[in-house]
Amino acid sequence: MILTDGAITDFNETKHELVGASHLPMSVIIVGIGNADFSAMDELDADGTFLKSPIDGGTAVRDIVQFVPFNKFRIELNSRPD
Repeated sequence: MILTDGAITDFNETKHELVGASHLPMSVIIVGIGNADFSAMDELDADGTFLKSPIDGGTAVRDIVQFVPFNKFRIELNSRPD
């Protein structure tokens, strides 16, 4: 699980490593916290397609990444019914 409050600065390397990790029995959950622009995370959460490494052109064997924007799902404590 990765908790982040901003964009990834080494995006190409991250995609490359995720493609390599797609051969392993693991999953990666990225939680975006705050109001940063997380639009690039949608590319990592390659729903319906497989990531491609910009470094060596390799393709992931499966989708192992799920991105969740925390603000979309958080519950305001003050707005909960009693």
